[in-house]
Amino acid sequence: MLIAGSMFVVFVLSSIALLIYTDGSRDPVVHVLDIPPGSWELISRGENPLDIPPTWSFFADDILVLDNRDTVAHTLGNWYVPPNTIRRFELQPAFGGFFTCSLHPSGGVTLDIQPRDYDFSIIAWPVLGFGFSVGVTLWVGLTVMRSLDNEPDVSEYLGGDPKAEQESSVT
Repeated sequence: MLIAGSMFVVFVLSSIALLIYTDGSRDPVVHVLDIPPGSWELISRGENPLDIPPTWSFFADDILVLDNRDTVAHTLGNWYVPPNTIRRFELQPAFGGFFTCSLHPSGGVTLDIQPRDYDFSIIAWPVLGFGFSVGVTLWVGLTVMRSLDNEPDVSEYLGGDPKAEQESSVT
């Protein structure tokens, strides 16, 4: 019961912390990236005309719209946008990572896509690990304290019956 109780307390505290952390999460945002004509020439010369950072941060459910008005097709990972085409991509944490990208002068970009809402998996391992270890530590400490609380029977070590010794010392 002590272990289950400590795991419950850690779960409640972790849930409160996660709710505080995710408080103020914003609604999904549509990010439009306009790719004007001539962008490929500037990118191939090492310029960054679209101002794309090396790590591009989003939240889950955000929409990335690539409006390609350039004369060449552009790619972002497996996403392909032909010339004069608009493509919309709904972003999820599973889509994050490093990708080849024809829109960035380095040839690659990292998409950092954070979860938006309460995600139980974030606190599952801390609850199991920390809650269990706190419970075991409390249980061991309580067991030790109980064993120290019991008075030992010293009559065995004195070689006789303690009541008889008390009566003989009184007379």
